[in-house]
Amino acid sequence: MAATHYAIDPRTGAVGPRAERGLILAAGAVAAVGFVLVCLALNIDPGRVVRMAVLAGSILGAAVVMDLGCERRDRLLLPLAAMLCGLGAVVLWRVDAYAASKQLLWVMLGATLMVGTFYLVDDPRRLAQLKYVSGAAAILLLVATMLFGVEVNGAKLWLGSGPFRFQPGEPAKVLMCIFLAGYLAERGALLASAGRPPHWLVLPKLRYIGPLLLVVAFCLAMFVVQRDLGAAALFFGLFLTMLCIGTGRLSYAVIGVALFLLGAGVASEAFPHVHARIAIWLNPWANPDHNGYQVVQSLFGFGSGGVFGVGLGHGLLQEALKPNAVATDFIFVNIGEELGLAGTCAVVVLYLAMIYRGFRIGWRARDAFCGLLAAGLSTVLAMQTLAILAGVLRLVPLTGITLPFISYGGSSLLTNFIALGLLLAISRDTE
Repeated sequence: MAATHYAIDPRTGAVGPRAERGLILAAGAVAAVGFVLVCLALNIDPGRVVRMAVLAGSILGAAVVMDLGCERRDRLLLPLAAMLCGLGAVVLWRVDAYAASKQLLWVMLGATLMVGTFYLVDDPRRLAQLKYVSGAAAILLLVATMLFGVEVNGAKLWLGSGPFRFQPGEPAKVLMCIFLAGYLAERGALLASAGRPPHWLVLPKLRYIGPLLLVVAFCLAMFVVQRDLGAAALFFGLFLTMLCIGTGRLSYAVIGVALFLLGAGVASEAFPHVHARIAIWLNPWANPDHNGYQVVQSLFGFGSGGVFGVGLGHGLLQEALKPNAVATDFIFVNIGEELGLAGTCAVVVLYLAMIYRGFRIGWRARDAFCGLLAAGLSTVLAMQTLAILAGVLRLVPLTGITLPFISYGGSSLLTNFIALGLLLAISRDTE
């Protein structure tokens, strides 16, 4: 049965255009209700809820425009993104109305870039020819950040000045995915064959493994020089995951994790800022009024939320922390306080569904490069989500990574929409 003739196929469960658009509108309606509740709690004119139409309209419009060119694509990614963006806009409006208004503009621009990516990348396999260009561009962006970056909260993450700043590390993630996917699609078999019994100690030739080792060394250098634990862990995790997928060799991941832990241990002893970050993670109660303040307040926020939360607009976290901290690093804590365990579990389910759809696209891809690229983009989404969720729950050291589609930030949001456009382009041949 043609996709245009059904909402949800009763035989296969496939989602059609009407169901996709209905889900996007439902996401907009949920965001609108949340927006009204926040306005009522803060004594703000609820008439401003019309701003939520910008969010739902942008993503719905993007879906319609993409259907004009090709109706074969994954139809759950956009509704999931709409729901996450809507929740983020509601929470941001509660914390900082100005930031929420800017976030809606970023959503509009992001949806436009997503559509542009979907059409420009008419054959994702051609991106494999740009693997070395993409890898070099990613490294140049990160090196430029190290040399000329603006330091914020002890880490050099930004380029530019004043209001015109962006995080080069965000587009570098997509570029690195293209490089790794292209390289492993071409050399994965050679890397997989080296070191098998009875010659398991034999490593691949340097000309095969050299470019990948360069990535590892660069991640460790970034960890030390840039003072950005989150980005270093993200890039290293992306490298190990794609190496395992591309070669089928778990031993590479074991060796890589051991090397990373060793490097992290050395850095903790050699560099005070690394040691301080780990000390706060291990025992924030040692100095709850200074270094451990944010972590302690995040734990209090989760605890006060209970099962169903204190209600949108009634939380106290934004009074304990700076608004910009709540809007970025601790936005998930605000969700936990005001929507409770039920709200946080719903957010986790949304992320799991999006990550699953991304890997599903990779599994069904007909080309090794496209499969690896989809897996890499999904890995970035998974690791970003895991890093911030585990960080605010004190399972790992807190990092400066943003929560995808929810946290405030133009660089992150635009990059996530571009990655979404790439996934949708790959899914044209899998649906």
